[in-house]
Amino acid sequence: MTASEDPRHGGADFAAERTKGQRAFKGFCKNVVGFIFKGYIRLEAVHHERIPTTGPVIIAPSHRSNVDTPIIGAAMQRDSRFMAKDSIFKSPFWTRFLVGLGGFPVRRGSFDRKTLNYALACLGHGEMLVVYPEGARQEGPRIKPVFEGAVWLAARSGAPIVPAGIGGSRAVMGIGVKIPRPHKVVVCFGEPIVVGDPDKPGRVKRSRLEEVATELRESLQVAFDDAQVRAGTPNRAWSPDEPGIDERLEPWTDDD
Repeated sequence: MTASEDPRHGGADFAAERTKGQRAFKGFCKNVVGFIFKGYIRLEAVHHERIPTTGPVIIAPSHRSNVDTPIIGAAMQRDSRFMAKDSIFKSPFWTRFLVGLGGFPVRRGSFDRKTLNYALACLGHGEMLVVYPEGARQEGPRIKPVFEGAVWLAARSGAPIVPAGIGGSRAVMGIGVKIPRPHKVVVCFGEPIVVGDPDKPGRVKRSRLEEVATELRESLQVAFDDAQVRAGTPNRAWSPDEPGIDERLEPWTDDD
């Protein structure tokens, strides 16, 4: 990979392996945020042992609040990478700051080839990558049909997918809320999902991608329901024919 030619990025190479300095900066920020969160929102992680301690991993969280990214980062012990909207990489300073936190840009409306290459490079370095399978921030108790990006990346990299239900985050910062409110948040990690042969990553049949995407949706639903109960914000009952239950927003829309 080569450095970005976008002048806003200051020559950053988003696919490069993270430096010791970047990891130290991320560790410091995570400790500070984690200390605040544990007191302010009583952050708790359940089944953290399901996350492999080494090698590439894809964390696939539910997404109901704008604070989900710092929450999931603070809930995990390992360093992680994440996708962020290209528009917030608005200057060399902010680019360096976001890269230090583990971010790399994705353009609105699609996971473009550059973004996929950045993600594969991160996994190739043995890193942990956070990918929201629902795409944009969603509403309601039902996990929306998931995009196949996380499954595709898992197949190509050999990384397992770990579902992560985030309970209570909407109560902390729902749509229209400017200042986070104190409320318990629980992150429940599901059992790892393996797409293909981890020893021989590569292409898999479309039918297999669809099969795993369905499995991921249901596993994430179980983790999300569990997290919501533990956080004191249980999901309301829903039925398969509920209007909008199978609708999804494209990732990185203006609504997010």
